[in-house]
Amino acid sequence: MGRRRAFGTINFCKLNIEPRIVDRIEIEKGNSNNHVEISGFKLDKRLTIINVYNNPSSSLELLKETLLEVKDYIDESENILILGDFNHELKLDSPLESFMLQSFGTRLFSPRESTTNARTVIDGVFCRIDDYNVEVFIYESYTSHHKPLVIRVHEL
Repeated sequence: MGRRRAFGTINFCKLNIEPRIVDRIEIEKGNSNNHVEISGFKLDKRLTIINVYNNPSSSLELLKETLLEVKDYIDESENILILGDFNHELKLDSPLESFMLQSFGTRLFSPRESTTNARTVIDGVFCRIDDYNVEVFIYESYTSHHKPLVIRVHEL
C-alpha cells in the first residue's frame, strides 16, 4: 500500500485572534493536477493575511490569475501579508517577485535561502506593511520536506 503524498499549507497563530477577524477569503482555481488554493482573513480592517498553496504542477499563469482575485478583498492602502508555498523559485529577479511588486506593491520579506530539503526557494512571505513590525525566520523541520517559515507580526 502506497503512502499518500502530503500537500498544502497550514498557519498557526499564537494568540486567539478569532474576535478580531472581520472577513474571510477562500479562493480555489484549477483541477486536481493543476490547482491553486488561497485562504485568508482580515483583522480589524487593518491587516489582511493571505495563505497560498500552489500545486507543483501548476503554471505561473494560473498562480498569477488566482492571486489577482485577492485584489477584490483588499484596499490599495491596506497592510497585507501574502505567504505560502508558491512552488516557483523566489531567487533574485524571479518573475513571481516582479508580479507581486507590480500587482500588490509587496516585497519579499522572507530570507532568500533554501526553504526545502531540495535546496529550493519556493516558500515565501510577501508584505506591504506600514502599521506593523514583521520578522521572518526559516525554521528546521525533521518531519517535512519544507522548512517552516516563522513570522512574527507586532503592531507598532
